Amino acid sequence: MLVAVFFTLLFVSLPFTFTTSADGDPHFVVEFPLSKLTVCFNINGEPGHILRLVSDHKYSGVTVNGKLIGAPAPPGSHKTQRTYFNTITIVVDHPKRAYIEVTPKKVILDGRDRMVLPCHSTVSVDSGVLSVAIVGKSNVTVTVGGNISFVILLHQYKNPAPYQRDHLGFYIGNSKGLSNNCHGLLGQFLYEEVGLAELPADGDTKPSQALKVKDRSVPVVQKSRRIYSGTQSVNCWFARNNAAKLIDGQYEDYLMSHMFDTGDWPHGTNRV
Repeated sequence: MLVAVFFTLLFVSLPFTFTTSADGDPHFVVEFPLSKLTVCFNINGEPGHILRLVSDHKYSGVTVNGKLIGAPAPPGSHKTQRTYFNTITIVVDHPKRAYIEVTPKKVILDGRDRMVLPCHSTVSVDSGVLSVAIVGKSNVTVTVGGNISFVILLHQYKNPAPYQRDHLGFYIGNSKGLSNNCHGLLGQFLYEEVGLAELPADGDTKPSQALKVKDRSVPVVQKSRRIYSGTQSVNCWFARNNAAKLIDGQYEDYLMSHMFDTGDWPHGTNRV
């Protein structure tokens, strides 16, 4: 096993240059480079729910799941509670099985050997199938096979408010190694193109906008989202109601039974 420890700022520099992510409460942002559009949506899950973020088990062998925790909503919020990702697992099945489990406090790497790495240290480990680079108290970069990478931001609070919890943000850095059949709440959009159409005014209502996704029309409004721990803002087209019509199927289709569940998307590929 190759283990290297860094005390440099090699991986610390923020912001990154990629946008497709699930961060915060959680807020999802998807970039469509071919369409030159950015789309965002919220997922209002329940504490304990495990969500499928990326599903490419049959092809690249990669699966990413995230588990939600709950917190009270801040005063004046229209929500009754907040949810955040506090555990993310990345499972790889090709050429052999390995996994990484990330929490705000530690990283468990199970490749050639099993290692537990604290998130307050800066360290890089190459296990063959997976490599991980931790920037203490900042972020974790996971690389699979040289052409797939994910960045997980570590959100930690010294003196958290009652509605704050240590949590994680998940960003797709390099998706070139993921197949066209990739799915999941984020993965299904990696190779899609979308269009934007204006819907005519209806009576006293003003004209509105709709996304054309596959064979579906999704009402959207313009919003601005902050990413990378609030260091960047991105303008996006927001789809309401747990991304109804934007995502394939329903929210419940993305609920997994456990963190290492690599089961296939029930409807096959991302083509409906």
